[in-house]
Amino acid sequence: MEKKKRKEKEEEPTVDFGLGFGGLLKGLGDFMDTVAKMREEGKSEFEKVGEISFDKAKKLKGMYGISVRIGGAGVPIVEKFGTVPETDVREPLVDVFDEKDMVRVIAELPGVEEEDIKTELEGNILKIRAERGDRKYEKDIELPAAVKGELKSRYKNGILEIELEKS
Repeated sequence: MEKKKRKEKEEEPTVDFGLGFGGLLKGLGDFMDTVAKMREEGKSEFEKVGEISFDKAKKLKGMYGISVRIGGAGVPIVEKFGTVPETDVREPLVDVFDEKDMVRVIAELPGVEEEDIKTELEGNILKIRAERGDRKYEKDIELPAAVKGELKSRYKNGILEIELEKS
């Protein structure tokens, strides 16, 4: 029994919480190790380049990179580069329900007020835009059926619900 306890103590614990944070924490730890190693070796620059795939079929790829320089007072300066787009626009989480007489769209838009939200219907495309302070959302949604008339919307606690009557 004592051997088993000793063995458990020797194993390095993995922190993940089931949310994918394990990889993030490991990456942050690796980054800090890299900066410490740069300091020890007297290096002032480090660069890493790689390829990222956005889908499982690997048809959509991009390049990414990171450059780390040790600035004045030993402070690391991190610069990202590559074809991965940097944008401050968020895509809201959206659910679309094709019901008997209507199409219902539910979108999560936390951090904005009702007056910040703009909706527009162009054919079978519903456009949702919202902006307040540093929060900016944009999403074009292809509707599953043709719709007519005006859209009816409600917004409460960061949730936008839109009802569209089917043609």
